[in-house]
Amino acid sequence: MKVMSVGRGATFGGRAICVGVASALLGVLGIHTGAALAQQPAQAVPAPVPQQEGPAPQAPQYQAPEQQYPPGYGPPPGYGPPPGYQPPSGYGPPPGAYGPPRGYGAAPPAYGAPPPRYSYYPPPPPPPPRSEGTDRVFMIGGSLGLGAMHFHEENGTSSGRATSGPATGYSGRLGFGIAPRLLLLIGVDGAVSESDAFVYAQSVYYIGLQAFLSRQLFVRGGAGIGNISGRDNYDVLSFGKTGLGLTGTAGIELLQGYNWSLELAGQLTSGFYTDEKWTSGTVQIGFNFF
Repeated sequence: MKVMSVGRGATFGGRAICVGVASALLGVLGIHTGAALAQQPAQAVPAPVPQQEGPAPQAPQYQAPEQQYPPGYGPPPGYGPPPGYQPPSGYGPPPGAYGPPRGYGAAPPAYGAPPPRYSYYPPPPPPPPRSEGTDRVFMIGGSLGLGAMHFHEENGTSSGRATSGPATGYSGRLGFGIAPRLLLLIGVDGAVSESDAFVYAQSVYYIGLQAFLSRQLFVRGGAGIGNISGRDNYDVLSFGKTGLGLTGTAGIELLQGYNWSLELAGQLTSGFYTDEKWTSGTVQIGFNFF
């Protein structure tokens, strides 16, 4: 019985020793841990930064020093990029820094391409002003109209062969300016009439003058050779005479262009032949080009 009591006492004693050792170890570990924490410095809490009113101060910008040049010399001329140079990608002004580019017309046609066709032609330039000296340096004109032709004997009585009858008058002329509003003329005036199955034609080939009384009113006249002829219905010449011929015209230019005019004139021609005189009077419309 004593042996069992001793054994139980030894067992309880060993457990008490173990518990004591473990408690001592835990106490030593806690002491060392507290000492280590006490030796570390306390972390300071940063103070709040006060907010400043107004714009934030900017850092000073770098300024390159001004380059000095010798007396009499300036900076070297600038040079552009070489032909075919293209800036590398990724460079250039930022987007939105510039407005849209200015619009241009269509691109020029390629080399060798036919010229473009236009829907209209530009107006011609205005004609040069006329000289205030000789108005017409050269003129060519012609006229045609209706009237009558009359035959007179030398004693003044009318002949039954060719009394007054309807006639067709004509005129052709060349003019050369010799002074302001004055032209020297070379032309032919005449008339053709039919009566009693005969056709009578009188022409006066003359040299004369044409003068403008105003900008549109004019007179012209001349003297030369007159010729009268008569033909039957078979175009057989019955008679023909030559003598002195006179012609005179007065008229107005209804329309006047830069180098043309339209005239209305009355023309009178007379031929003086042996023992007879032929006279014609017609109203004609003519064109002049100068």
